[in-house]
Amino acid sequence: MNPGNIDASEPIAGRTGHTGGIESFTLDGRRFYFGYDHKQGQVLSPAIDDAAAMARFASRHMLAIYPGRLFGLLGKTGPKDEAFWAELVTWSENASDLRPDLPDRTLSHMRLVASVSTLALAIMENRVVYGFALDMLPCDLLAAAGDGMPAPADGQEGIEASIAIVSGNAPLPPGREVADVALALQARLNALVQGAHGNWAEVFPMLES
Repeated sequence: MNPGNIDASEPIAGRTGHTGGIESFTLDGRRFYFGYDHKQGQVLSPAIDDAAAMARFASRHMLAIYPGRLFGLLGKTGPKDEAFWAELVTWSENASDLRPDLPDRTLSHMRLVASVSTLALAIMENRVVYGFALDMLPCDLLAAAGDGMPAPADGQEGIEASIAIVSGNAPLPPGREVADVALALQARLNALVQGAHGNWAEVFPMLES
């Protein structure tokens, strides 16, 4: 099954009837839409690569926040039709409450593969790899599509701290090896891919090694 080519009738188990909005990103120019609960930090849908299918999904499985009648105040929630959601789908193509800056929503398969390859180099050669970087949006989406960000084991760093160490932008903690930090980082990426619900593991399989 191709990522995003998933019927709008297939919600993520346990995530129907939640209140949220629509977000989107591109991967090699291909746009993926998804429902997102900004309050809970939870992905509410599979990654869907068709605007009409996203609006249809939201109309069936999500609740919207919309203006009330009294002075246009926000606060009302409830189901809305496809036309309502289609406007939010279009909005997500040019704006975001999750990643306001466009470059942060513009992903490259090659860049993600290169990050994992560089991480493997750090593991194999047990050394800092200057310039190492990793887009955090896929990590955050996989966590939000799963059961959250895997907690680091005792004595290990979080993802962003690990990236800083492997890239040489932060000092190596006493008693640690670069290879250990890089290996733990890769293990957390693997856990993110393996723990994601819906079709999200199919969108970002390149992060697993």
